Amino acid sequence: MTTIASPSRQIAEVRWQSVPRMLALYLVPGLFITLVFVIIAALTVQQGVPASLALLFTWLVAGVPTLLGILLYQGWKQNGRPSLAGIVRNREPLPFRQYLWLVPALLIWAAISSTLAVPFAQAWQRTFFGWWPDWLVLSSFAQNLNQYSQPVLWATVVLSFVLNIAVPIVEELYFRGFLLPQMAHWGKWAPLINVVLFSLYHFWLPWENPTRIITLLPIVYAVQWKHNIYISILVHCLLNTIGSVGLLVLVLTPM
Repeated sequence: MTTIASPSRQIAEVRWQSVPRMLALYLVPGLFITLVFVIIAALTVQQGVPASLALLFTWLVAGVPTLLGILLYQGWKQNGRPSLAGIVRNREPLPFRQYLWLVPALLIWAAISSTLAVPFAQAWQRTFFGWWPDWLVLSSFAQNLNQYSQPVLWATVVLSFVLNIAVPIVEELYFRGFLLPQMAHWGKWAPLINVVLFSLYHFWLPWENPTRIITLLPIVYAVQWKHNIYISILVHCLLNTIGSVGLLVLVLTPM
């Protein structure tokens, strides 16, 4: 029977990373994902592929493999085989009744805060990122659906549903299950630093950093409070799936 270490024992077993190594673990994957995204978009946008679909392809071929690869490599170094055992933490059991109020409360917060912040993000983009190439702006896809063929639209919808489940799971395993426990020596500041660095890792959407920090901060504090990444996995997956449903509605709605 597998035993689960107490939070204090989990913390004691974690090997702290140096600040430069920690920054690299947060930001280098984001730089690589952004580079692949730019290359794929540059090769496909002129062929009628929106940046949104290029980003989904990027996650499929580079993003998910990169984050999972780092986790499995760490497991191989620690366990002698590709494994998440001892690598992904914050998996303390939580009574089901606590999921019933925590997840809806955090989901409502995330949905409301991200929606209300849309005008601010747009203003931030116009003010500080007006130089950003139009062909890399993801939001333009939903505003110009009639420019794309039906196969392109449906490929985007299908990949959106699949990856808006897969990507949040992998990101939460990596950022909240692997990296956050290594920051526990920073105490109450650990979730804030985790969220800020996680936001900066999204180099392809820099104008959404303030919104992302405000939206995710309570969720990550809940993860640290309960030592449970399944809270953030559920909220992250549900929030992203709401976006996919919204995209499906737009595609099905006659223009």
